[in-house]
Amino acid sequence: MKLQRRVSYETPEDTHNGTIINATLNTDTKNGKPRENLRLTIAVDPVPGDPLHDYRVRVDYWGNQNDSLLDDMFRLLGPDVVHLTDIDGEILPEKLALLEGKRVKFDVTHEKRPGFKVAYRKVQNLQPLKEAA
Repeated sequence: MKLQRRVSYETPEDTHNGTIINATLNTDTKNGKPRENLRLTIAVDPVPGDPLHDYRVRVDYWGNQNDSLLDDMFRLLGPDVVHLTDIDGEILPEKLALLEGKRVKFDVTHEKRPGFKVAYRKVQNLQPLKEAA
C-alpha cells in the first residue's frame, strides 16, 4: 500500500525547483479600496528525505507592489510576454494559461511575523528552470 502525500504550504527554506500549476488574477477590497493581485501556485519538486509532503508555494504580485512582475514575466515567458496583456497593458485572465506548466527555480525563505505561529514562506528569485538536455 502506498502512503498518500499531503499537500503542505509549509515548504522548507532552500532553493527549490517546481512547476507552475495555477495562475489566477484576483480582485478584492481592503479598507474599502479595491485591489488586485496575480497569484502563481507552484508545485515544488519532491524534497529529498521528505516523502510524505507534496509542497506548494504561492507567489503574489499585488497591484500596488508589482515592481518585479514585468521582469519575472519576461524571464518566464520571453517574447511571449506580449500575449499576456491587451493593448493597454491589462493582464488577460484567459492568457494566464501561458504560465501553467512552466518549470521554475526559486528560493524560499522564512520570515517570522508577530502574532503568527508559522513563519511566512517568501518566494524570491523566480527564474525559468534550465532543464538538462
